[in-house]
Amino acid sequence: MRMLLPLLLLLPTNPSFANPLFAGFSADYEVSKNGTVLGISHRQLIARDQGKKLDYAATTIPTGIVALFISDRFMEHSLMQVMSTGIQPQQYEYQRTGGKKEITFQAKFNWPHKNILVSGQANPQPLLPNTQDLLSFQIALMQGLARGIKKFKFQIVDHKRVQLQELEYTQSSIQNSSLGPLDVLQLEHHAAQSHYRFTFWCAKQLDYLPIKITKTEQDGDIIQLKLQRFNKKAFYLREPTYQGNDD
Repeated sequence: MRMLLPLLLLLPTNPSFANPLFAGFSADYEVSKNGTVLGISHRQLIARDQGKKLDYAATTIPTGIVALFISDRFMEHSLMQVMSTGIQPQQYEYQRTGGKKEITFQAKFNWPHKNILVSGQANPQPLLPNTQDLLSFQIALMQGLARGIKKFKFQIVDHKRVQLQELEYTQSSIQNSSLGPLDVLQLEHHAAQSHYRFTFWCAKQLDYLPIKITKTEQDGDIIQLKLQRFNKKAFYLREPTYQGNDD
C-alpha cells in the first residue's frame, strides 16, 4: 500500500535558471497494484518567498473496497530551497498513522555542515551535493528535464535508508491521459544491486510533472501511480520575469 518514489538528481549550475519562480500546483494520483486500485495520493506544492522556498506535501489514503480492510494513512512533507544550482531539501517528514503500525520519521539537511540529522540515529549521515528526499526529487527531476538533462544520479533519503539511485531517459512518446494526449519523456531507474525497476513518464505540457510512475517488483508485481487531476497555478520551471538574488 505504501507508495513512495525513491529516485534521483545531479543538476549543474546554469545562470539562466538561477531564480526559477514556482507558484504551486496540486495533483491527485490513483494508486494501484496489478490493476487493482488501492487508494489516492493527493499532492500539493506551495511556493513562498517569491518562489525561492517550496513546501510540498503528499497524503495517500486507501479508497473503495480497500478502505474496508486498510485504514493506514501516509503523509509526507518536504521543505525545499530553490538555489541557482538546483533544489536543496531542508527538511523531510514521514508519518504512517491509522493502522496497526505507526511510524514517524524526520530528516534535517544541514548544508553548511554537509550532514543529515535523522530521527532515531545518533550519528548524522553525510550530505552529498546530489541529495534529495522522496518528494523534493520530483521537483528536481522536473527542473532537470526542463534544462535538457536526460540522466540523473542522486542520493535519496527515505524513512528506511539513504541510498544512491539513478534515472535515465529512454524514449519519447505521445501518451493519452486524463488531461488528453501529452508529449512524454520516459525515464528508467537502473542499479546493479536493485531487484526492482522504476519507470517515470513526464509530460512536457505539465513542466515535466510525472503523469505515471510504475515500480516493477522482482516477483513481477506492478505498483502504479497514475495522474487523475492536475491544477496548475502559474508554475514556472524556466527563467522567470522576476530577477532576484539568492541571498
